Amino acid sequence: MLIPLFIFAQQGDFIMEAGSFKTLDPAERTLSLKTFKLGDNVTIIIPATMNGWTVTASDVSIGNNVKIVGQSNSGYSGIGGGSAASAPNCVNGMMGGNGGNGIAGNAGKSILFNIKIRSIGTLTITVNGANGGNGGSGGNGGKGGNATCTCNAGVGGAGGKGGNGGNGGNGGNVSILYSKVGNVAISNSNFIIQNTGGLKGARGTGGVGGAGGAGGGCTDPKALARAPGLAGANGAMGYDGTPGRNGTTTIAAQ
Repeated sequence: MLIPLFIFAQQGDFIMEAGSFKTLDPAERTLSLKTFKLGDNVTIIIPATMNGWTVTASDVSIGNNVKIVGQSNSGYSGIGGGSAASAPNCVNGMMGGNGGNGIAGNAGKSILFNIKIRSIGTLTITVNGANGGNGGSGGNGGKGGNATCTCNAGVGGAGGKGGNGGNGGNGGNVSILYSKVGNVAISNSNFIIQNTGGLKGARGTGGVGGAGGAGGGCTDPKALARAPGLAGANGAMGYDGTPGRNGTTTIAAQ
């Protein structure tokens, strides 16, 4: 079994051997280093608890298929509204509960590298914004109460409104400012940046209006005939969230 090796020495070195994996600690949010060396197939995770990573280093070596991945939490979907119970005789139906709004997705991580590169293969940075949560569905309206000899049938309750979808998180901003150590060839093709905005949350559907109460309800031939109650109106749909904006990318030689 491969054992990931990671060294963060007091003199300011950050070295990861080929194939190793590391989740950054919040204490490593901003690093000023002498040596920054990432072997082939290294993966570094920026946890959801950190908003990004800043590295300044004077001697940098990056292998092939190196990945830096920012974790961003998607928004929770809204809770569906409760449906109303049937009303007793002669009473209008109750409205269904409104659906909860979806929560916005987290923004992608901000990356700032100011580095002097000795060698480089390929570095993929993924800091996409997270998706917004969907709006909850509105609850159904309650049935109106039935008519009796002395009252009209109740109107059905209106359906609850659907919740709004959450906004997608914005993509993270990435800035890589580099210079060369020696005669190394560097181009934008060495860097693959993925920092798109998160998807919008979908709007919740409105609840169905409750049925009207039944008419009649009286066997006395002298009583006034009672018509059935009207059905309640369907609930309105919520609004879709807004997609997150793509992050900005700057890759420039100094």
